[in-house]
Amino acid sequence: MSECGEPNSPLILHCHIPKTAGTTVSAGLRKSFDLFHFQHWHPDPFYILTPEVLGNLLGMIPTLKSITSHHLRRFPLSINGRPTFLITFLRKPEDTFISLLKHVQRNFSSLPEEVRAFWPVDTPRVTLRELASQYLEQATASQDLCPQTRFLCNAEAAAEFGLSDGNDYGVDSYEMARLILDEFHFVGIVEEMKKSLEVLADRLLQYGVRVYFDLNLKLNTGGGQSRPAWLTPDDEVGRRVLETSRTDHLLHDEFKKEILDLHRDLRKRRWLGFKPAAADLAEEFRCSYRGAARSVIHSAHLYSSRRAYCPPRPAIPELCSDRLELRAARAVANRLPAADLVH
Repeated sequence: MSECGEPNSPLILHCHIPKTAGTTVSAGLRKSFDLFHFQHWHPDPFYILTPEVLGNLLGMIPTLKSITSHHLRRFPLSINGRPTFLITFLRKPEDTFISLLKHVQRNFSSLPEEVRAFWPVDTPRVTLRELASQYLEQATASQDLCPQTRFLCNAEAAAEFGLSDGNDYGVDSYEMARLILDEFHFVGIVEEMKKSLEVLADRLLQYGVRVYFDLNLKLNTGGGQSRPAWLTPDDEVGRRVLETSRTDHLLHDEFKKEILDLHRDLRKRRWLGFKPAAADLAEEFRCSYRGAARSVIHSAHLYSSRRAYCPPRPAIPELCSDRLELRAARAVANRLPAADLVH
């Protein structure tokens, strides 16, 4: 039973793309579900949690409510006959890259050998700018970086349909990634974390699941959040960082617009506090006094009925065990000329 009394509540799969504030999201899930939230970790960055492994885990702990992992890179729509609720967050590619550099420098000696093998041996001792230069020289010699896109488009799934760009971690395919994310239940944006979490909490409530996120919580920031002074178009290395990961940039910008639209809609039907109400009033006031008056009346109605709020119920599709990455890879392969496929 779900917290709202409905059977077959979804299993939340938080597909944590590295360096996208996943600790913040996981902390909220832990706060909401306590022991029934599972934080999974594996030392091998290429390891992928399969539906079979998830099925075994759910068989052992049928009351499990959510899982967070860097290794949730297969996206089943159900596990053991239980629907899943797939969520992930995207982040500005340059901020993701800088965060990764800082993390690796700070923790280099304690990283698994499989991870250290991807980095220069003098990683802890060089400047951040020099590390960025060395890593980009190595990682982008023949292809773009795009770690967020490659996370979604895992190489094994793509290869089943003859798709490959030579990267063993994943494929840089905007089309495949977009098809996958379009069928996720929620895609948030790190730079809009508060709005994203408010939309996510409302979306889960539509499925009968209550979650409690601390909207002021900032975890896994690692200190020193200001951007490096050299991260500008005028600096040679900075320009390379800003120009790399083109597909990640495209996906981030598109889903940022979507989350802002979703939050704007949410503010119209649910009381989110005095600050959003004041922002709506100011926006309407710039247009007309009548619009401002309507905004005040509407906000008063939302405030007075806030405890009786009932979210719209989503259309629940028929349960199936399809994997979104296979659906997407098949669709992309079917659109490509045979000569463009790798066999």
